[in-house]
Amino acid sequence: MLIGVALSCVLALLLVVGGGITYLALRTNDAPVASDTPSETTTPEDSETPSATDSTTPEESEAGEFEVVVPYDPPTGTPDELWKTMGDNPLTSGTLPTLPECDLPATPVEPSVEELQAVLDASATCLDQVWSTASSDRNLPWVSPKIVVYKHPDVPSTAVCDSEFSADFPRMCNLDSTIYWPVGYGSGLTLDDPENVPGAYLWDLSFIYTNTLSWNSSLTVYFTTLRDGLKTTDEERYNEAWRRFTMQRECFASAASMQVPTAAEPTPALREALTDPTFWPEGEPPNTIRPETRAAWIKRGFDSGGDLSVCNAWTADVDQVT
Repeated sequence: MLIGVALSCVLALLLVVGGGITYLALRTNDAPVASDTPSETTTPEDSETPSATDSTTPEESEAGEFEVVVPYDPPTGTPDELWKTMGDNPLTSGTLPTLPECDLPATPVEPSVEELQAVLDASATCLDQVWSTASSDRNLPWVSPKIVVYKHPDVPSTAVCDSEFSADFPRMCNLDSTIYWPVGYGSGLTLDDPENVPGAYLWDLSFIYTNTLSWNSSLTVYFTTLRDGLKTTDEERYNEAWRRFTMQRECFASAASMQVPTAAEPTPALREALTDPTFWPEGEPPNTIRPETRAAWIKRGFDSGGDLSVCNAWTADVDQVT
């Protein structure tokens, strides 16, 4: 079964696992999910309601200097100043903590709702430790999201967000800090060997967590404000900014997924597939990224040892993000 992703780019790859040929359709949403892009695709209630940054009242700062902001009071500055801020924000330096423990339950290739909830909750426990510590070390807010597994289209009645739910991709709702995970999404569904499944879900969730990270830290607000400033003035840089933000997120996801004990991290077979450019499509214009570029940034994350400077796509040469 192939796992589809609504919204922007569909990414597919093949993986040989467990001695047989298995098709791993790992498809990721290259733009932040709806609730993470207040100026472009966010529902009104998401964009008008602050998240973890509500209680933060940053001091005045010079243009180009990072400060935690909220969607209804975005940063000021020219696109060049905001671009500089993205390349010099607190998440572009230092290292992620290494966890001494991360226990993921054995999970079959086709898990029940309860088994899927269990492996995602266990993965979230590990990722929360990584990003809450990293955020605290940088004086950034962090709110740990809950995870609710549901069968689409039966969206839980308790969901605060009321739109942008899809059978093909998890919905990050910032209004209630909840990731709504549809049954049928996840790269583990297409693997042959169950031993590979827990680490696959950890990587899947690690990518979704980059939405939470970008929202909590307010990088999403900086990014959308930057893009708003370029939208009608510089189409080339507008698209380039999207690629840089995307590559940073995929690098973050890979880096965080490796800060756990070996038994919990993505398996070598999965990492080999994710870093093989022949398995990645370029995407649909204007949101295109060369397969070699995508694979290189994912590999950077896997090989980073938790060093966040490795994932700074905003200061990379332009030929590294095309």
